[in-house]
Amino acid sequence: MGGTGKGTTLQLESVVMRILFLTAALLALLAPLAGCKRSLDEQDVRTFIDKADNTTRKRFAPEICELRGKDFKLHLRFQGHEPSLPPTELDMDRKLFCMEAGNLSRLYQYQLERNSIGINVAADRKTARVTAEYVETKPYYEPDTFPRTPDDFREFQVIARHEESVVGMESGDVVFLSTDSDASQSLVLKNSIHLPYN
Repeated sequence: MGGTGKGTTLQLESVVMRILFLTAALLALLAPLAGCKRSLDEQDVRTFIDKADNTTRKRFAPEICELRGKDFKLHLRFQGHEPSLPPTELDMDRKLFCMEAGNLSRLYQYQLERNSIGINVAADRKTARVTAEYVETKPYYEPDTFPRTPDDFREFQVIARHEESVVGMESGDVVFLSTDSDASQSLVLKNSIHLPYN
């Protein structure tokens, strides 16, 4: 009798150990999924756009770049300050966009204001379309000139941008998938705007 009781106890302990092991394994598998969002809501998107705008204001290219998906595309229509010239249109992939973002780090005076935002989350909650209006102000360095210092410019360029972006999930993070941007540039005298150095 004593031997049978001991065997039963060992069997129970073995079953309990298996249950504990399986539970631990299941929790380990589910843990990474808990941190990964699988759907979007409007607040997620608004928080992401706020983060993206603040990252641009910091002008640190690697942080700007990491908010773009691996297949990110930008289509830009840019109307320069001379209205007699037609607008320039160009397409950028993620690599070229990130290279251009690096130019922001050279600016000591920069301002980005968002005037409006509209968010439309898709029915499947996997993507959202974001429409926003921005005004960007930064020094204007004339083409084919070599400024001696960051302060060696006569005018600021004020760029009004209308942007339509698609954001979605990639590896559990919200990223820009594409952006369509219409921008128009105007020039104002340097002493007519006060932008702090930062």
